[in-house]
Amino acid sequence: MTAKTSSILIATLLATVFYANASTETDYLDDQLAQIQAEFNVQVHYRYDANLFFPPEWHLQNLALSASEIEIGEATRMIAVIRQFLAAHPASVIHTELEHIYLLKELNFGGKSYGGTHQKKSMYITCNGIENGYVDDFMLCRLQSEFSSILFENHSFPTNNWILLNPQGFTYSGSGFEVLGNPCLYDYSDHLRAEGFLLIYSQSSLENDFNMISSWLFTKKGELDAVSQQHAKIQQKQDLVEQFYKSLNAQYNF
Repeated sequence: MTAKTSSILIATLLATVFYANASTETDYLDDQLAQIQAEFNVQVHYRYDANLFFPPEWHLQNLALSASEIEIGEATRMIAVIRQFLAAHPASVIHTELEHIYLLKELNFGGKSYGGTHQKKSMYITCNGIENGYVDDFMLCRLQSEFSSILFENHSFPTNNWILLNPQGFTYSGSGFEVLGNPCLYDYSDHLRAEGFLLIYSQSSLENDFNMISSWLFTKKGELDAVSQQHAKIQQKQDLVEQFYKSLNAQYNF
């Protein structure tokens, strides 16, 4: 056997092992996602297809939509996180409000990177490596945040009571798009929290303000309670969030 033949054989064997492992991981992932669909009636998608993932109106040229497929290892890592997210809600709420979770490596609109978004009963979530900050706890917060937006849009929310808790004359900066890319979005100060805002991002829109408290309520309740004990307006907003969820289903227990 020549050295060239030997090199080709080794490369072929390595490729065979690689594809066998990839196939095994894909089979495992598909099996786990089928179980999630059977248990929660929610389909989780990871094989990217722009035409199947996004509604037609998102393909308009002025939106400048671009996205890419999540890596298999990242999709597999998300299984436990997705299960934890779904189990935090009464089954009837999930069945009524959520049908699809689309996993992506990246998602961009108008040249800005999105961590997540939603449309009707679908959520779009990006995940691109622990080394890039996409740790499990962060991803769980992101899932809870996007789901809270679906609920916010589909049900009556005590908007007037919420706005009364904000400083006199305060207006939110927009929809949140205008602050994407700001590295300080998740920073905070005692002054900010005394005014009723958990994080800087909370000041971008009423929905995002609600999202932040809602996601902490489900993922970092101890920390949220500690902040609420120090800042009365955060406590009052937390109370409104808890009442909102309980109005949807009496099984919520905070």
